[in-house]
Amino acid sequence: MILRFLAIALVCLAVSAHPVRAAGGGDDGHGGKKKEKKSEGGSAAKHQKQITTLESWVSVYPIAVSIVQDDKVRGQIQVWFGMDVPDATLRARAEELMPRLRDAWLTRISQFASTSARVRKPANIDDMSRLLQTTADQMLGKPGSRVLIGSVIVTMR
Repeated sequence: MILRFLAIALVCLAVSAHPVRAAGGGDDGHGGKKKEKKSEGGSAAKHQKQITTLESWVSVYPIAVSIVQDDKVRGQIQVWFGMDVPDATLRARAEELMPRLRDAWLTRISQFASTSARVRKPANIDDMSRLLQTTADQMLGKPGSRVLIGSVIVTMR
């Protein structure tokens, strides 16, 4: 009983010895001030590390969805991709609509995962590519972007 009390007291002492800061109010949570990032065009997507120097490139955060079959999670699909949009006005629209684009892609990839992904079968990259491209064209209102897949990883349990 005394050892348990000493262990709890030691943990409390260790936790209270380190100062805790809340992230917010201009503080980055680590004692320093947030650095102002200068973005080209003021878009939210520009803060992600660019993988290419193309000005027409629009970065997309990776998307991961669970594969649900027979009411059980059977695995996960992770997709890394981006868009090449040469038309400046369409590129600005793509960056502006990125939250809606991501939501549409997430919905479509989830449907793809639940209907097309099977245990011990490779993912159909052609179908995934077509799905991402048609979703982008529908959301942007016209063709002109080109979705380029970096990788698709299917992890099954």
